[in-house]
Amino acid sequence: MFRDADSRAAVNELDLEPGGLRGYLKPRMGSIGKPSSPVVAAPSAANPITCRPAVFADCGRIARLICVAGGGLYEFLLGDLIPFVHPANFLTIATASAGYAMSYRNCRVAIDAKLDAVIGMANVFPTDLLKQESLMMLPFSRRNHIRALVDLHDWGSMFVNALAVSELYRCRGIGGQLLDWAEDLAKQEGFDRLSLHVWADNTTALNFYKARGFIQLAVGNIPYHSRLRHVGGSILMQKKIGSRYRCSGSRGCPRAPK
Repeated sequence: MFRDADSRAAVNELDLEPGGLRGYLKPRMGSIGKPSSPVVAAPSAANPITCRPAVFADCGRIARLICVAGGGLYEFLLGDLIPFVHPANFLTIATASAGYAMSYRNCRVAIDAKLDAVIGMANVFPTDLLKQESLMMLPFSRRNHIRALVDLHDWGSMFVNALAVSELYRCRGIGGQLLDWAEDLAKQEGFDRLSLHVWADNTTALNFYKARGFIQLAVGNIPYHSRLRHVGGSILMQKKIGSRYRCSGSRGCPRAPK
């Protein structure tokens, strides 16, 4: 049923909660209901922030932050399809499995060292891995509504699928540290550019990425919807970077020049 032992362990844990997921076979991407931002204590000099590769135990927190980063996308895709199932349940399964692009193995997390709490994350992987993803489990009307976003990618780039920091920890350079990691990872894997999507009306995120050297490539026209309340569509952004060409060939990365 599931792709590895980690996925089965995540299901067993989630089944203890209301709306457990036993028997649901395809939690590929999506969410139900509005996610709550992770609640953590306010940062201070006594609460240093560190970054590290994500581990399996981080999956639940990563899932909640991916929901936040999506800006309502996952709620739109799977809202009301399975009553009483929280979006984090679906995304925790995906992050727990090595078979999904949003696996914790493709994530880096920011940690409040004193609290040992995940307060930020970045999910980064080769864009071409998205060609293996499927939305066929979703209602046609929902798939069709976001078709412009799904089809709009900078194929051959390294993709920043999600980047989020808990609200109390923002404006402290944590997002910049996570983006630095994404850029360094892209270089190590042999990519010469990063790409990402950002909602056109998310001016804070737009300004952040522009300040970091990203430029606008194209816009996917996503109509306003009462359950996906964005105007202006989804902007595809790109940043050119230098490449170190250490690609192993196992992650869909480009071939080094001769």
